[in-house]
Amino acid sequence: MNKKFVQLAVCFVLGLGIQAGAYLYMDRVLFAPLSSGDYDMSDVKDKMAEAAEKEGKKLFAKVSVKGKAYYSHDYKYMADVTADTVTIYKADDLGNPQKVDLKNQGVSFFEWMPDRNLALMALYPAHWKGGRWDVTLARYNPDGTTHESDAPIRDLPRNSKIVDVAYSTATNAVYMKMEVGKGLYRIYRTDANYDTRRIYIQTSHIGKIAVYYDKDRLFYDDSQKGILYTFNGDDSSWRVISPPGAFRLVGVDEEKTIYAVKVNTKGEVTAYYTGKLGVGFKEVKALDAPVEFNSVTMHMIKEAALQSGNK
Repeated sequence: MNKKFVQLAVCFVLGLGIQAGAYLYMDRVLFAPLSSGDYDMSDVKDKMAEAAEKEGKKLFAKVSVKGKAYYSHDYKYMADVTADTVTIYKADDLGNPQKVDLKNQGVSFFEWMPDRNLALMALYPAHWKGGRWDVTLARYNPDGTTHESDAPIRDLPRNSKIVDVAYSTATNAVYMKMEVGKGLYRIYRTDANYDTRRIYIQTSHIGKIAVYYDKDRLFYDDSQKGILYTFNGDDSSWRVISPPGAFRLVGVDEEKTIYAVKVNTKGEVTAYYTGKLGVGFKEVKALDAPVEFNSVTMHMIKEAALQSGNK
């Protein structure tokens, strides 16, 4: 009897020990709060975006794309864009694509707005036979099948094309980078009222352009001199924002962080930088060997900033 009692007591004690150990493990390890090094929201967002992109593209897998595919923010639409055609497919009605009437014009730029199903298209007279050379930034709404255009930009040098567009989704200010010659560019601005005008700036060697999402504020760089600028659309003022040295603009994100790179005399990237207006820039990574400017993305600089602790 005593032997059985001892065995039961031992089992009971062991059971309590195992149970206590399990609770301790769950409390200290399994359900413990994650440190900033274990968990980062930006990394989660990136992975979620990658997963959404992968699933979204599957919706259009049966489409035989003739040009380049552009997907709307919610993957409801996909645009197949060639040099002179735009065909828009709806995810739940692939058999009835919309063929956009370009009025015999060519396409030099296409992009979906990041927060709505509205496409921006830059058109130019691809089959020009003399007369004025006009280009247009057109807006196309596939939900309403309306094709409303900004006022054309008229009397430009022959072969001029809009090659890049930066838009503030909250203010509806749109800045266009216009190529007017080999390596020569101008900036034009328009808005919801179709008030289109040229913005006179300090250089014709314009590199990247970017804007704040909620303010009429343009950022751009002089690709030859390596200078970063900002232009205030509210009062038409401008100023230099780059630190000493030669820099190129990479982009601006929704948190108003400016991403830039330092370049050498060959235009190669030697370091990554991030900055804020009114605060300045800081180096987040010095590269072991120079790389081509066009190979660097905002995501690469953001990742380097996270790893260095300079978020």
